Amino acid sequence: MKSTIVVCGLRAVEEAINAAGTVSRIYCSQNQHSARRRALCEQATASGIDVVYVGKERLDRLAEGIRHQGMVAVCRPDGSANVEAGDLFEHLDNLTEVPLLLVIDGIQDPRNLGACLRAAAAFGAHAVVIPKRRGAGITPTVTRVAAGGVSRVPLFQVSNWPRTLISLKSRGVWLIGADENSKTDVTEVLLDMPLALVVGGEERGVRPGTRKHCDEMVRVPTQTDFASLNVAVAVGVLFYETIRQRISGLPRRG
Repeated sequence: MKSTIVVCGLRAVEEAINAAGTVSRIYCSQNQHSARRRALCEQATASGIDVVYVGKERLDRLAEGIRHQGMVAVCRPDGSANVEAGDLFEHLDNLTEVPLLLVIDGIQDPRNLGACLRAAAAFGAHAVVIPKRRGAGITPTVTRVAAGGVSRVPLFQVSNWPRTLISLKSRGVWLIGADENSKTDVTEVLLDMPLALVVGGEERGVRPGTRKHCDEMVRVPTQTDFASLNVAVAVGVLFYETIRQRISGLPRRG
């Protein structure tokens, strides 16, 4: 994993600043000025964050070609991405709510990963877990699409994937995997419990080695025979059904 995480775009940078202790430096355009950028720079300075004014070429290099709106934040990985499973379990032990996690098994497209992180932030997930060496990493594209989600949801990149899944289950977390070919509708499964929603990569879905640890595989119901949903869309639906059940207290059956 990179020693730093690059966050691009005004909204994403604002979320990073609000996540105290994550931003090490902000780079802002020296040529273009806007009230919102000025306000963010003032907020960063007041928070003790270094602000450096640079030209467009420097910003473009930092952002690796991603649209940055004249502002890039360089963040410490310890603020939004932990690499040890022990950090994940310590985080779970400190929760005062019923855990809700998103486990992502090897998404390749950084835009899909960013969209999943955005959904996780929107629905109040307590953590996102991804493999350290499989799938998309936390790139500027991911942070840009996530629109601040990287700073909102603790992200854990773990090296021993099977052991992490086993340890989650030993702590009472149910693993519910997504599979469009499953005969079980997600609305038929009780989700008001310590839960990790498990989704797989774009082509093969949840891998067999991950699937064997899942307590149940569910599908997102559709109204036509065109059942294939983008993984990020499926994540949004799974989160929505989970929150709906937790608010109402009962699943919707049939």
